[in-house]
Amino acid sequence: MAYKESVISKMFSVFGRAIFRGIACVMSLVFKLGPKKDRVRVIIYRDDGDILLVKSRFSRQEWALPGGGVNRNEGYEQAAAREILGEVGIKIDNLRYLGKANSHESYLAFPVRVFAACASTQDIKCNFEIIEVRWINGKNIPKEYRKLCSPRSSRLCI
Repeated sequence: MAYKESVISKMFSVFGRAIFRGIACVMSLVFKLGPKKDRVRVIIYRDDGDILLVKSRFSRQEWALPGGGVNRNEGYEQAAAREILGEVGIKIDNLRYLGKANSHESYLAFPVRVFAACASTQDIKCNFEIIEVRWINGKNIPKEYRKLCSPRSSRLCI
């Protein structure tokens, strides 16, 4: 009897994984074919020059810059401020556009508009999509954004 139960449970386990993989493939295809949403990322500087990185539930990367999608009828600056307030609860000052970069957070690189800003507070309140936040030395910024950073960017807080 125990052998029969283990075979049946194994069969359902394999069947369940196959269904899950199939659904994941269909979902990834839907997102690839769907309309592309503009995205923003913000390099948030602290007074000492450190930057804020987040660990997101939905990112392939271990650590990334905070940010997200731009809503319809919303400017890039508005989206950047809204996403930062929503993800980590920080109001940002001196928002400045740095340029466009290709983010490698997903399995396919996608373009993002990158901004720099100074944190007006150190009090961080993460929402459900952020697992962890960390202030790191500004020299350790993810490599896809390094060409956009300059010493002037970190002096926003001065």
